[in-house]
Amino acid sequence: MQAVVYSQARNNLREIINQVCDNFDAFVITTKNKQSAVLISQDEYNSMKETLYLLSSKNNRERLLESVDEIESNTFIKKDLDI
Repeated sequence: MQAVVYSQARNNLREIINQVCDNFDAFVITTKNKQSAVLISQDEYNSMKETLYLLSSKNNRERLLESVDEIESNTFIKKDLDI
């Protein structure tokens, strides 16, 4: 994550947006009165929102964590889907 002041971000906005979108970098942009915002790509934002949604339900969160444990311990069962 990189930090820039507002005037620097304004003067280099196209370059910063390209870095954010192409390299999944994040930028903290700070104003002179110490307010800050984070610039991330829309793909990264959507991914974070989806993760928060999936983890927001206790049952879903527990099932996802169980699945991760099964994969990490190699105790999962592989099934073919009939499509």
